[in-house]
Amino acid sequence: MARKKPRSKSARKIPKVRVVPRGRRYQLRYTCPIEKREIRISTGSSDREEAERQRVELQAKLTLGIDAKPRASKIVGPEMMWDDFREEYRVLHLTTVRDSTASHAESRLDLAERILKPRTLGDVAEPIALQQLQAKLLAGAESRRKKPRSAYTVRGYMNTVLAALNWAHLQGWLPNAPKLRKIKTPKQKAMKGRPIKDVEFERILAATAGVVGDEAAESWKYILRGLWASALRLDELMHVSWDKPGTIRPVWPDGQLPVLEIPAAMQKNDTEESIPLLPWFETVLLETPLQERTGWVFNPLSLQLKMGRRARHQRPDAEWVGKVIARIGKAAGIVVEAADERTGRPEKHATAHDLRRSCGERLRNAGVPPLVICRVMRALILGDDPATLCPRRCPARRGSPDEIPYIMRSGKRQSPRNRLRRKRPPDVPRYNWEAGLT
Repeated sequence: MARKKPRSKSARKIPKVRVVPRGRRYQLRYTCPIEKREIRISTGSSDREEAERQRVELQAKLTLGIDAKPRASKIVGPEMMWDDFREEYRVLHLTTVRDSTASHAESRLDLAERILKPRTLGDVAEPIALQQLQAKLLAGAESRRKKPRSAYTVRGYMNTVLAALNWAHLQGWLPNAPKLRKIKTPKQKAMKGRPIKDVEFERILAATAGVVGDEAAESWKYILRGLWASALRLDELMHVSWDKPGTIRPVWPDGQLPVLEIPAAMQKNDTEESIPLLPWFETVLLETPLQERTGWVFNPLSLQLKMGRRARHQRPDAEWVGKVIARIGKAAGIVVEAADERTGRPEKHATAHDLRRSCGERLRNAGVPPLVICRVMRALILGDDPATLCPRRCPARRGSPDEIPYIMRSGKRQSPRNRLRRKRPPDVPRYNWEAGLT
């Protein structure tokens, strides 16, 4: 019997084409194995049978290795097909922004498309269409809860749509920039949560084992303590390592205060920066023995261990870790924001970002000036206090982060003369999880 010829490792993978309804017309979609992205091709028809015929034809071309992308010249301008504009916007612009930004833009443009059902780019750019879209979004059109949306949510959605239309105007596809009288939003605090108290944090630690299991509980408590003590965002905390290049790393320079080196790719403002390593967070990091300080600092174990199963995945990403921490906050019963009956939004429980807020609040209670806290947390405003606006181009008003250990020890700020006289306070306080700040 003849042996079968082994399949080549470089065998071409044939993508599967599917038909997706897009408003009044159908669209063909498949994932290109070479470009690693989804390809969308409009059928130009609202007939399901015609779309299915084009799908079979496209599938045959991909099987034979024939280039299936349409190469006909596209019409540009207000009469440009909306599907063509979406493709150009995704390829030319959304590929230049962060993945999360591109995902949010695609989702919001999809929502606007389901409501307006546009045929051309000009159908969306009309002032009356934008007004109708804003009104329908506010009324709760296409809402999961079938309730009206908040003014903040609608304003964010409309900003995304206007950004796409302004980009089209820059390309010369729209004669005028879109105009819309934006909806007014209430002048209230911007936080969607609140700092939690020490007692509430202890309840969160106590509820951890019930959510992740006893075997994985310590690794998850270590993450919670890291968020509580570092003032870092969750995605930043998950990228803290001991020795990996291109990540956030703690550094102890000789004769100077320890710092966290943050590369530009890890920051929301794309700026490389070094911030002081808070004494609380330093204590958490120093719990790791010297010989084990390699690789990632925080490694949460899989929840599969709770069910007695083997872990199917490697180290989880920040998005999944955030969902687990939200479940822990809910299990602890820590409510940080009340429910909204008008919009149908349920009550919000403690999340990873509330632990970051808590660290900033404890720094303020320790006597650290708000402008210094803004620098450490890399935020323009601290909480809901407009007086803490931290101008980036006014270093004289910011204060010095090097003051933090001194302030936390003595409860008062250093004078400029003493600040220049010594770079490091004689004793740096340590945070004991049982006794507090000492």
